[in-house]
Amino acid sequence: MPNFATPLACALVSALRLQRRRVRVVMALAFIALLGACATEPVIPPNELSSINQNASVSTVWKKRIGKSKSGVFEALPMGDMIFQASMGGEVVARDKNTGKTLWRRVLEDDLASGVGGADNQVYVATENGDIQSLDASTGEPLWRVSASSEVLTPVSAGFGSLVLRSADGRIQMLDPKTGAERWSVSFTPPALTLNGYSRPLLLDGGVLVGLDDGRLIALNSADGRVLWETILSLPEGRSEVERLVDLDAPIVVDDNSIFAINYQGKLARIEPGKGQILWSVPASSTAGMAIVNNTIVVVDDADELIAFDASNGVPLWTQPLLRGRKLSSPQVAGDGAIVVGDFEGYLHIVDTNTGELIGRKRLTKKAIFPELVLWDNTLYVQSVDGTVAALQVSR
Repeated sequence: MPNFATPLACALVSALRLQRRRVRVVMALAFIALLGACATEPVIPPNELSSINQNASVSTVWKKRIGKSKSGVFEALPMGDMIFQASMGGEVVARDKNTGKTLWRRVLEDDLASGVGGADNQVYVATENGDIQSLDASTGEPLWRVSASSEVLTPVSAGFGSLVLRSADGRIQMLDPKTGAERWSVSFTPPALTLNGYSRPLLLDGGVLVGLDDGRLIALNSADGRVLWETILSLPEGRSEVERLVDLDAPIVVDDNSIFAINYQGKLARIEPGKGQILWSVPASSTAGMAIVNNTIVVVDDADELIAFDASNGVPLWTQPLLRGRKLSSPQVAGDGAIVVGDFEGYLHIVDTNTGELIGRKRLTKKAIFPELVLWDNTLYVQSVDGTVAALQVSR
């Protein structure tokens, strides 16, 4: 691994991919919201599913239920031998990750705006009124509760002795995980018109990566919030406010020596981590995000087509259009390097990374699998909007 210029870059190999938000365009400024003004994405009719050759299979390790999550960012959080899940109704559940057995369950007084984040034997959820609630991961006992500046729409990011959260008003806060006390905060005012939701900060050892609604990717020093560097994926273009949307809402992805980011109506870019220099970029648009397998990047674009690129130079490799309009989840790597995505009807689709061919399919539920699939110890953990939660294994 190269000797990068900042602590942020040195930590890339240990970073984890984190969450996504779907596209529904809303006004960010309060006075516009009061007028009821909003814009919506073009409606793309979903492709009907056709028969495929089942060269890969999905087996269910266990399957359970929790409360509904609807459109919030609610996804499984693995930690040690446990898996944590939450629902919009305030339910937080810890399970044995191997059997699905409930270890503890707590129902909070408030509804939740987003799901579980956590590390170091603590888990955190964000309530709809803007509070962050900390719970003991072993028992579910409440530890502390603090207020954010506004609603927190993505799970908090925890690790490296820190806790970072991003509020809907553009404020990013670093908290002490033991007490909830604020260490620092910075604010980035969102544009008047943005997509509904935003990307989850990616917390690393020494830094934080944040994608902004104006198309910028910034790196912050985790000690004091100072901006280490910023880079612009794309600038707003077009006459209307909708045409000028360039939100960086997709999860930021890292590998051993690069950062990969993609924004809406903008670009997919490979970025050098020391100073934020763009090594290559290609036109692209996504809020669902991407997965990296070996030297291949697989993107779910905003038409729900899967597109593969060479990670070394950005050259397109293949396109898979058969799932167009099916409101896909973020892609995840599973089953000897295959790509797995969920859709709006509760299907899981397995895609061959080398060719883009659909090689497997399984229906887990009748409702959407959203927003992100989580892989841990070769097991895929899935949560759908109707409260279906499951542990799955993919084989080919």
